[in-house]
Amino acid sequence: MSPNPTNIHTGKTLRLLYHPGSQPCRAAHQFMYEIDVPFEEEFVDITTDINERQEFRDKYNPTGQVPILVDGEFTVWESVAIARYVNEKFDGAGNWFGRGTQERAQINQFLQWYAYTLRLGGGAFHWNIFGCLIYGEKPYSPKFTAEQNKGRILLYEAMGTLENYWLRDREYVCGDEVSYADLAAFHEFVSHEAGKIIPDRVWQGFPKIAAWFKKLSERPHAKTVSEWQYTNVGKIIRGELTASMFKRKTAVLKGTEVFSGHNHGIPYLNEKAEDYIKRVEKEGAAVA
Repeated sequence: MSPNPTNIHTGKTLRLLYHPGSQPCRAAHQFMYEIDVPFEEEFVDITTDINERQEFRDKYNPTGQVPILVDGEFTVWESVAIARYVNEKFDGAGNWFGRGTQERAQINQFLQWYAYTLRLGGGAFHWNIFGCLIYGEKPYSPKFTAEQNKGRILLYEAMGTLENYWLRDREYVCGDEVSYADLAAFHEFVSHEAGKIIPDRVWQGFPKIAAWFKKLSERPHAKTVSEWQYTNVGKIIRGELTASMFKRKTAVLKGTEVFSGHNHGIPYLNEKAEDYIKRVEKEGAAVA
């Protein structure tokens, strides 16, 4: 399940520990390419228990999660913290995290909003579908369960805000230039697009998101960073790829549960929630 183990950047101080199936890893990984800093890639196979071992946690990250950036004796984890650190250390372009107080505040605002909406719902929706496949518990089914639909509701709500607010009158989520906020959100949708779990009719109902996603997909490093996800999610759906030793406990939301929505609260999936899903899939951003 590992990508090409050859490091593209070698013999340098920075090391990025990552797994390409992780949305935060892909965002941080692409950012490293975007600002063109020398670094080594270190694939961490999170389908095993390597990142659950105490020595890994003691050395790198007490949560066991990736991405992790190692800079000599210094270690930083969490994708946004990694990107911000690298951008400041290497004097990256101001568009990535903002040139002034207000620009920085807006990007920070988006990243915090994103973590509890798009990431929360999107991550739960994706993991509820593919987690059980990775574990080899059951075959893929295009019919979503009630638990999966909890995440889908949160995802659609977030897409409504993204379409009607963040992308209402601009090309990128925080202005007319790409920022790290775009990379974070983009790779959330890469996870969904790889598995084709957002129907075409939904994309059609969110034309600004669709255009923005296409624009981000065309950036030079997007394909390189996303290729593993597209290839291997397809294999998972076809039942060609499972991880019998999958011992990871640090999955998104502990792997599955969504107990409440950020905006409205979704303690259970009822008829009203099912009606909401149907309306969004029919009418798009107008009702999301």
